[in-house]
Amino acid sequence: MSETPAGSPMEAPKKSNTGLIIGIVVVLLLCCCCISALGGWYLWENGDDLFATGYLLIPNFV
Repeated sequence: MSETPAGSPMEAPKKSNTGLIIGIVVVLLLCCCCISALGGWYLWENGDDLFATGYLLIPNFV
């Protein structure tokens, strides 16, 4: 009996991909945050030109 039965303790344990999945999720969240921050900054700097709403605020302060 030199054969080992299936499920014997000699088999290598299955490798977990939990670390890889967590790493991918963290990288995707960081990318989403960076894209949102860049979009917010762009709209902060160019929003009046894009939406032409800045001139509506001036009579309120004069």
